[in-house]
Amino acid sequence: MNIQETKAIVLSSIKYGDTSLIVRCYTQKFGLKSFIAKGVFTKKKRTSSIYYPLNEIDISFALKINEHQLIFLKSSQIAHYYETLHFHPVKSAIVFFISELLSLILKEESDNELLYFYLQHSLKEFDQKQDNFADFHLIFLIQLTHFLGFYPNIESEGTLFDLENGFFTNSSSSINMLKADETVLLKKLLELHFIDEKKNNFNQSQRALLLEIIVKYYQIHTNNFKKPNSLLILHQLFS
Repeated sequence: MNIQETKAIVLSSIKYGDTSLIVRCYTQKFGLKSFIAKGVFTKKKRTSSIYYPLNEIDISFALKINEHQLIFLKSSQIAHYYETLHFHPVKSAIVFFISELLSLILKEESDNELLYFYLQHSLKEFDQKQDNFADFHLIFLIQLTHFLGFYPNIESEGTLFDLENGFFTNSSSSINMLKADETVLLKKLLELHFIDEKKNNFNQSQRALLLEIIVKYYQIHTNNFKKPNSLLILHQLFS
């Protein structure tokens, strides 16, 4: 039996039968994979907390020849214990939103360790920030486009941003253009690094506007993208 071991970040989990879960993960070694976790809900134990959204877990499983078949987890345990992500009401709402968005945009693919490490380190930084973390999801999502292949061309110059072509310009070159004031906000966001920020850089209305801009940018550049259901919750949270 070809037993494999890897770290994985949980994207989603749904109940399967009476005692099991189907768990969708982004793994360090194998990219996106779906697993069956058996015996999660039993009279003796309840281990569903292992599979909370964006938890990092250590897993082992037998690799199947048919890559599209669900794989049974042989073992799973928490790889890193978060201190705040699932307990702070604002952070947990952001976690839920990010996990849903990642589930929508990450497709079946081979491993991408740089992407995995980005997810891993960003979540740890988010967990450790005690305050001034309201901009995290904005910085996280715009920097994530580095790994998805559509990071804005910051070498280009202009007072408008072309969402369709991903560059700054002074002319209205497509139907998906940001206004000048929206472009100013985007430029500011592109300069931020979450771990270095000592304060929140945007007010509530700016944050809501930037989130709509980023979601639209993802919608344009990602096949079959739909707005996350949790987007409304996030807007309500920051309004």
